[in-house]
Amino acid sequence: MGSSAGIPIKLLYEAEGMKVTVEMKNGEIYRGLLLTAEDTMNMSLSDVVRTARNGHVSKLPSVYLRGGGVRFVALPELLKNAPVFRKVVKLKERAEAERQAKAGTKRKRE
Repeated sequence: MGSSAGIPIKLLYEAEGMKVTVEMKNGEIYRGLLLTAEDTMNMSLSDVVRTARNGHVSKLPSVYLRGGGVRFVALPELLKNAPVFRKVVKLKERAEAERQAKAGTKRKRE
């Protein structure tokens, strides 16, 4: 996992080994076990159910999805407690405290 990867990509890495649903830009939907993910959002899934744009459903043993074609990825609810979110909450709290401190100093000057 690259250190330059943003929060969404880190979250995708956390989902490895879990069931995910991926909607592609062409309208196809893939649901399967996320085996691997890359910084580019390329991903490998196994035990896949593919739903075509016309609604036709097919089962595939494995697929490799190109990240550039991904519209969105639905991740398991379990990831709400992922460690990467704790870091985000701390950063938000720190930014809010700094914003309030700046706002407080502006009021005192008036």
